[in-house]
Amino acid sequence: MSDYEKYVTEVNNIFAILEKLKNGWTANDNLTHIEQINEFKKVVINGANYLDKNRKENGE
Repeated sequence: MSDYEKYVTEVNNIFAILEKLKNGWTANDNLTHIEQINEFKKVVINGANYLDKNRKENGE
């Protein structure tokens, strides 16, 4: 499994777990923290794109 595949798999796991927590918790403080984490989703996607670009440049 390439670094890109590992990264994408783990990121998907993180955000899937956050979604489950969001659906299961009712405390506003917890929901606010989850939303703050979700704000970094674009940064994480950009990281995946960077790894994918490097993977393609290296011929993997």
